[in-house]
Amino acid sequence: MNSQIMSKMKRTLTGVALIASISVVSACASLPSSSEPQALRSLEAASPTTDLGPIPGREPDLLLRDFYAVSASPTQQYQQARSFLSENIKQEWSPGPEIVVLDRIDMSSNPSTDVNSVSYTVTGTVVGTIAEGGAYNPSNDEYRATVTLNKADGEWRVSDLPNQVVVERTELRNRYTPKNLYFFDPGGTALVSDRRWIYSGNKSHDTALISLLLAGPSTVLRPGVLSEFPETMAFTGVEDGVYKFTGGSTMDETQRRRLAAQLVWTLALADISGPYQFEMDDEPLIGETGNTQLTVEDFPEFNPQAPGASSGTLYALTSGKVSRFSGGNAKQLSGFLGSAGNIESMDISATLDVAAAVVASGERDNKRSQFHIGPIEGQMPKLLEATTMSKPTFEGNSQVVWTVVDGTTVLRIARSASTGEIAQTEVDTTELGEQHGDISVLRLSATGVRAAFIIDGRVYTATVTRPTAGERKLTNVRELVPVVGDSAITLEWALDDSLLVGTASADTPVWRADVDGSSAIALSSGNIVAPVVSVAANGSTIFITDARAALQLGTAGSTDYWREVPGLEGSRSVTIVPR
Repeated sequence: MNSQIMSKMKRTLTGVALIASISVVSACASLPSSSEPQALRSLEAASPTTDLGPIPGREPDLLLRDFYAVSASPTQQYQQARSFLSENIKQEWSPGPEIVVLDRIDMSSNPSTDVNSVSYTVTGTVVGTIAEGGAYNPSNDEYRATVTLNKADGEWRVSDLPNQVVVERTELRNRYTPKNLYFFDPGGTALVSDRRWIYSGNKSHDTALISLLLAGPSTVLRPGVLSEFPETMAFTGVEDGVYKFTGGSTMDETQRRRLAAQLVWTLALADISGPYQFEMDDEPLIGETGNTQLTVEDFPEFNPQAPGASSGTLYALTSGKVSRFSGGNAKQLSGFLGSAGNIESMDISATLDVAAAVVASGERDNKRSQFHIGPIEGQMPKLLEATTMSKPTFEGNSQVVWTVVDGTTVLRIARSASTGEIAQTEVDTTELGEQHGDISVLRLSATGVRAAFIIDGRVYTATVTRPTAGERKLTNVRELVPVVGDSAITLEWALDDSLLVGTASADTPVWRADVDGSSAIALSSGNIVAPVVSVAANGSTIFITDARAALQLGTAGSTDYWREVPGLEGSRSVTIVPR
């Protein structure tokens, strides 16, 4: 764990009357594995918790496990957890505002000669923390703490422990629910998800989500999205089904419409039924009086699930040439893509019908990579050349493309649709450090606000910021999937903003990771022969290329068996899903 987190943890424990021993030892390497945490503001439940207090006669080890289980409930300032504490520290226990999430909680008793006192060393791997507002920050650190229990009136109670809330990952998922807030990209044209964990016992998820929206984006995402609401603006509650706001008199119609879109899409995709009514300073937020009930149909242009959606057309790169295929039939493209014969990698913008490709020339020491961009079935001029170039990736809904040159330099290449002029700028990657390894893969999310990349086989993400109109910078870099280790070979964003990762591991060749790093699931390895060198996905299917063939797996089906992609049987093709 980095020094900022260590110092914050020390400040939390210093000066507290009863302090337990705690140490956190870093288990990660040079690049950051988590961002600086924030404080967690617990969301109070609207109804009493159903958890019971300590079980009479409970043995100390079991009672301590019960304590950790109920610590996941923040209601009434952790009232249930406090019932497990001895009387002298019930009120003195002041957990820090951050929740520490362990993969599992292990305990071992320490030697003691006092029959009425026992202490345990609690250990585990810190897989993440939950910060203020419910933002999850992935981590990969070792946890160790000492907790003491004393026996009074025949019952064991916790008498000495760290001032922090610690929960197992399973308890987090049992008691908290992930929901997305939505903020606009810098252009104000696309909504970007900001995942938060909301306490399930809070029955008023709608008001919790609205309050979080007005509080602004999470620390990690904040530099890459718009947060333009005036500081005077406040959410005052719900009256007769109307969500009421004040302090927005300075907002113009464009800002009001964007705010309404954020509210509607956040509530709708959190499964909170509409239509919705909003008032600002006792007037309709947008729309005329009498026509103020809003649904997602009022903001179709801001559908956050649309930017990554493909047209349904798929492409395949086979032996250096590109084909379009559907219904089990593949047809080679006309123009450059269908005739070049030495294409290494490519990306396609579905909305613009534009492709970017890296073409190889020469062999061994004389091998060179050339970058081309142009219409899918037209001529594609060469724009630049280098020793190596990564697979191109389009920046949102534009003709701007990124590629990594010679493993170290990230280039942003913009081509004017009207004049054909090329503007080439280097992306600021200083947060990676001067000694970072080669970047083998880099992929931008559908909105262009997030970047995912592989360095020395490890998976990282970053927020893309815009210091000026033509500049880009990778900020808040963190390792997203530590469990993959250094085995990652390829990755791609799925439509739901999760990340697909292909690896060299025979046991776990494909992973799917949540965008906040809170979960990484190994998909069926079934009939896959590692390594997996390509991954892609549309709304219904995941596509991979392993050591033998192009395979697919339905996302909604019950089978774990990967089938060869119809139309590409017998070939080790790379499936390309336009974005």
